[in-house]
Amino acid sequence: MGVSSSRPDWEDSLDPSRFIEGIDRQLARRKVELSNLLLMVTEQNPDPTRLSCIARSAVVLTYAHWEGFVKQGSIAYVRLINDASVKVADLKFPFQAVYVSSAFKRAAASNKSRYLGELLQEIDTRRLEIFSISPDKCIDTESNLSSTVFKEIVQGIGLDILPFYETRSVFIDQRLVFARNQVAHGELVSFDSVDVRNRIEGARILIDTYADQLKRAASSNHYLKV
Repeated sequence: MGVSSSRPDWEDSLDPSRFIEGIDRQLARRKVELSNLLLMVTEQNPDPTRLSCIARSAVVLTYAHWEGFVKQGSIAYVRLINDASVKVADLKFPFQAVYVSSAFKRAAASNKSRYLGELLQEIDTRRLEIFSISPDKCIDTESNLSSTVFKEIVQGIGLDILPFYETRSVFIDQRLVFARNQVAHGELVSFDSVDVRNRIEGARILIDTYADQLKRAASSNHYLKV
């Protein structure tokens, strides 16, 4: 039985419980498709031409679910913080920095003390405001969600780089990003069923790990400055 896509994954207004429910709905929808891909690439006695097409498609879709979950989950996390109505000064420094970044950009062209003084005054004032920004200011998957870009997103929303992410950097860059680009850019590369299965299972573990980290962060108000 499929997972209905008629209900949006996240409500218009988010609190920790609604955020976690949305994460779980995202996971369910993505896991259904990844599981279906896994079944197709591991079917018994497949036609070689059909298997090649399925395997190549699975490589692209596996990457798509990796990038899609990281982007959508991270955006929802920033939305959760927006809806928490927290003062900027009470948040971790990555959020404070992105909130006042426009002030830095305006002052960057001058080293005169007057402008620097105005900059410091504006920062102090803005840190007393209620935090609310567009998630796009924190999250940019760029053209590819490489391990480096992923870590920048994680740190940009005030989370820790888990040791597991470090151990999976090569997998992300070679097995997900590079392989996806090969197929998407028209290279006639081929993948066997065991290889594709390992890619799908590896991506699922990464997605699950990041989902758990986001849910723990939401439950513990991890975004608040200690």
